[in-house]
Amino acid sequence: MPKTKIIATLGPASNDEKTLRKMILYGLDVVRLNFSHGKHAEHLEKINSVRILNKKLKRSIKIMQDLEGFRIRIGRIKEPFILHKKDVLYLTQNEVVGEKGVVYFDYAGSLKSIKSGAFIYINDGRIILKVKKVYKKELKTEVLAGGVLKGRKGVNIPDVELDFDSLTQKDMKDIKFALRHKPDYIAQSFVRNASDIIMLKKMVKPHLPECKIIAKIESQSALRNINEIIRSSDGIMVARGDLGICVPIYHIPILQKEIVKKCRLIQKPVIVATQMLESMIEEPIPTRAEVTDVANAIFDGANFLLLSAETAIGKNPPRVIAMMNKIIKYSEQYQNVMDSFLR
Repeated sequence: MPKTKIIATLGPASNDEKTLRKMILYGLDVVRLNFSHGKHAEHLEKINSVRILNKKLKRSIKIMQDLEGFRIRIGRIKEPFILHKKDVLYLTQNEVVGEKGVVYFDYAGSLKSIKSGAFIYINDGRIILKVKKVYKKELKTEVLAGGVLKGRKGVNIPDVELDFDSLTQKDMKDIKFALRHKPDYIAQSFVRNASDIIMLKKMVKPHLPECKIIAKIESQSALRNINEIIRSSDGIMVARGDLGICVPIYHIPILQKEIVKKCRLIQKPVIVATQMLESMIEEPIPTRAEVTDVANAIFDGANFLLLSAETAIGKNPPRVIAMMNKIIKYSEQYQNVMDSFLR
């Protein structure tokens, strides 16, 4: 049995029992339910499907509930529009239906901490804005890197310490759902310090003592407080998507290695996530770079590898699981040979 386990996000491409069954048979270990999307009834349907298949196939596939956390999003837009370099875009806290020139973003805190010159990233950094002027409830920005702007896309302002609660009202409702339906793991997004994890543990552990609380490392605050977060959590997720926006993208490989190393030193489980086999959303085989990335995460000592869009919306989720399983087995085989040689 491979030591490195596979976590796969369920979504429209993998909701049906036939697909999920294949994924399990091809090597899936944990299903991830992304609570940034979907209704409780939809998530419950997935939980029930996993538990039914566990009985049928005599497996013990685990369930991870991934909380959305504090995330700023673009509001509703009349219809998607293209932003070009040097365009002016106003981000407003007034709940308007967005159109070219002005869109609502759902940050409720004061804009005073956002200064002229700050960079704003939309949709995982695909669109980049620069703040030109700050008003009471509005930001005037200039487009540095354009693209198609759609509603509900995530907004990151990495160099600014924003004021927010560690658990949103939505998270609180989702935690109540967890207490009723008993996932094996709860992943907390945008963890800043040990206090964030301790607060969640106090809510969950009295009711679900076996449930593991996973801290997602995806902000500069988390990096500054990494040691206390590792000690306080039951496991760590290196969430490379948002992390790659709040630090220069070329820092990611070193940060991943350092975080995995810290976790291994105190035998804390660690997950490496985001774009592991991204090209397989569309393609039947991954790129050579992706295969190497997966192997290097295994050599670093990651306990789990997490698939996101590859299995949630990809063309062939079972094929992705099968490929990940092959990379893991072959890489671990090499690692075992090297370990025995060095002994």
